[in-house]
Amino acid sequence: MAESLTQEEASKSPKLLVAAIDFGTVYSGYAYSFKYEWTKVKINNWGGGENLSYKTPSVLLLNPDQSFNSFGYQAERKYAELAENGSECKKYFYFQRFKMILRTSLEKRVHRKTQCVADNGLQMDAIKIFTHCINHMKEHLLKALEYIQKDKITVDDIYFVLTVPAIWDDTAKMFMREAAVKAGIKSNQLSIALEPEAASIYCQLTHLESTDKSRMFQPENELGAKYMVLDLGGGTADITIHQLKQDGTIAELVPASGGSWGGTCIDKAFNEFLTNLFGESVINMFYTDSEYVEDCLDFWKDFEFKKRAFEVNTKNEIVTGPKFAIRIPVAIKEIEEKQSNSKGKSIDFVINSVIARSSYRNVLTFENGILLMEASFFVQMFVPTIDLLVNHLKQLYKDIGGDLKVILMVGGFSECSVIQDAIKKEFEGKCRVVVPNQAGLAVVKGAVYFGHQPHLISERVSRYTYGIQSWPAFNETKHVKSKRIVMDDGPRCKDVFFKFVTKGEKIKPGDKKSYIFKSLRPNAKTLDCGVFISNEKDPKYVDDKGCTKLGTLNIPLDGVDRNVDIEESLIFGDTELHVTACNCTNKIEYKVTFDLLSEDINLP
Repeated sequence: MAESLTQEEASKSPKLLVAAIDFGTVYSGYAYSFKYEWTKVKINNWGGGENLSYKTPSVLLLNPDQSFNSFGYQAERKYAELAENGSECKKYFYFQRFKMILRTSLEKRVHRKTQCVADNGLQMDAIKIFTHCINHMKEHLLKALEYIQKDKITVDDIYFVLTVPAIWDDTAKMFMREAAVKAGIKSNQLSIALEPEAASIYCQLTHLESTDKSRMFQPENELGAKYMVLDLGGGTADITIHQLKQDGTIAELVPASGGSWGGTCIDKAFNEFLTNLFGESVINMFYTDSEYVEDCLDFWKDFEFKKRAFEVNTKNEIVTGPKFAIRIPVAIKEIEEKQSNSKGKSIDFVINSVIARSSYRNVLTFENGILLMEASFFVQMFVPTIDLLVNHLKQLYKDIGGDLKVILMVGGFSECSVIQDAIKKEFEGKCRVVVPNQAGLAVVKGAVYFGHQPHLISERVSRYTYGIQSWPAFNETKHVKSKRIVMDDGPRCKDVFFKFVTKGEKIKPGDKKSYIFKSLRPNAKTLDCGVFISNEKDPKYVDDKGCTKLGTLNIPLDGVDRNVDIEESLIFGDTELHVTACNCTNKIEYKVTFDLLSEDINLP
């Protein structure tokens, strides 16, 4: 039987408390617990509305000089106030939903000069934006702690955990770490937690705060079973396959996967519908005219709530009624009248006239300021995203041989019943689908648990093949002639990829892979250890397609025997890679942190 943590289990945190910052595409928040009562996780109430109070919008407002103005609900209100005063708001930097800029691709990698574009078109270094956001979360936490603690708590008393999607590459993780350090969090007081792993830990430990077993992942019944963590946020679907081991720890079985299949996909579909209904010029003015900023913010806030609460039955009828209902701002009517040179009509008359001449007249009605949409039509806006997600899950299920016991649905978008129903329908009879209480808080709460019990993640799967550049003796049957080079000790093959870890290989946190090397040249002043990664399992040479050089660790050889053994090591299994080299004679160790944010590095 798997071991089950209890409230009496001691925290492993080196600090007084652990605080987790969950920075999301649409909403962000933080949670914390003290070392002496680590199971009692506290979540800040942002006071931005009854339904979204535990998180605040991922919205940042900066002053014209790029200094911090406000964040979250406060930033929305402040920007709306500025907009009421006319064009003054155009001088400010207003950023929203910018986390997805770190969702990199082969063609687009994040680096220090990566730019974010504000709503008014102004650009700014993304690293500054994320730094402002993390710093605000940190300062907000410190102020909150002043009200509950007699003794003053400083940033040095806190161990921070910053959550990131598992599908992000190493550059994006380093980007977030650097932003956190710039925000005043010391690197040795910071861990990066992968969001699905944090959610998995939360689901395993829900018995510490809940007794509702109907919505609980029960470790004692899942021993040895493979289960999927489906983390559906605002921007992405982040998917991992885990296994609960005998000792109660969690092992990753396959590398994380996913795509841009989060809740914002439905926003985009609904926005496309609005544009088709009212026309591009009307919708553009609604979004860009400073006169309508507050109306626009309120409309999309209402849509976000309605989207998450949207629930249908087997007949595609909304549980609370046969239609999806949302209030259309009077601003839309005003813009429509301006463009049609007709005024004095009621909003019902204007909007119904628009509907009557549209292709949606059979599925829409408008009464007393409320747009009513046939539920089946609204459900169609989910279909493209659902299809992409379900097809991906089916392939994962097939890849692991159908040996899957549970699908854990977490993240804010998992709270939507349309998504839940689609997943349950597809996997009915195959495995159990569990949506825990407070699915939208699973990541941030689990990240706090991870800070106290980091050993719960016992095994990960390498996303890349890691190795170094080596120059072995040339072998006519193994090596290409173009790589042959004559050295003092005979012909060698240059640029050979010497593997330390293979893509897909299981690795434990802190796993250290070491090999002994010597300098090739007797008069060399340094031994250069070039570290490379590849998307392929068996790259032959470091300049093969898909290979990338992370950097070079230079080991000084001055004053030592040039023939000395150098133990070169890569330390795996953490969310970040560590590289060391040790002189086996004098035991001097050298370490390096490669600058993955350099524009010169292009990860495969």
